[in-house]
Amino acid sequence: MGILKALFGKDEMWEGMQRMLRGEHEEAVRLFTRVLEEDPENAEAWFNRGLAHLESGRLEAAIRDFTESLGRREDPEAYYNRAMAWLELGDPERALADLDAALRLDPEDAEAWNMRAIVEAERGNYERALRDIERAIERGHPSGFVNRATILERAGRLREALASLDQAMEDRPGDAMVWAKRGLLRERLGDLEGARRDLWEAWRRRRELEEEGRGAAGPGGGGPAAARRVGGVSIEPPSKASAWATSGAGSVQPSQDWRRRSRGRSWGPFMP
Repeated sequence: MGILKALFGKDEMWEGMQRMLRGEHEEAVRLFTRVLEEDPENAEAWFNRGLAHLESGRLEAAIRDFTESLGRREDPEAYYNRAMAWLELGDPERALADLDAALRLDPEDAEAWNMRAIVEAERGNYERALRDIERAIERGHPSGFVNRATILERAGRLREALASLDQAMEDRPGDAMVWAKRGLLRERLGDLEGARRDLWEAWRRRRELEEEGRGAAGPGGGGPAAARRVGGVSIEPPSKASAWATSGAGSVQPSQDWRRRSRGRSWGPFMP
């Protein structure tokens, strides 16, 4: 029995999880490796070490550990996170296979439906993507309406995309990224006045978030935190609206559940 466990009822697994939460992935890997040296059949330790590898960008190592975990216990989270690694390695076919497996085990997982919709859309399979995103929406995915709008826009169904963004606005009226996306779409549809209003509102809401962040962090603080709160979209005054359509807008938000790397993924403003 380790010293931590003897003194506090805590062991290397617990400590490794705490290191993960603090972003200390190298130390987490070391601790999970110690667990595996003592208990190589521990599926949870393989899974946790896979997450630490994934978070630090060691994708092949993450895939190996998730595979080891799945060889000992089938788990939808392991399939999901292995799918994320396959995606980052540019292998959507294997990612889809793992997302299918995750949904077989947990068909109510809104995030797995959302990610499968994104992968299908990136491959140009818009009808499949729309079916999957509808399932994500039915299960309450926070970015469902926004992602449905992006799929519809890519499919050339701009009016339907606008209607989906209107629904997103009802759900997330304070989200600057949604205002920006709707403004850009209105511009594509020729509604320049509506685009101007939405883009101005996006800029105003972004400024409010920045002011809140500075107030909470003190002088010179709050900028990066405010950016994360609106998905990283860079919002400028309406005269610079063309600079908003960046590929990084609407990036993956940090998970409240550290065991799930990419909950609530949504896309940024669409670039044709």
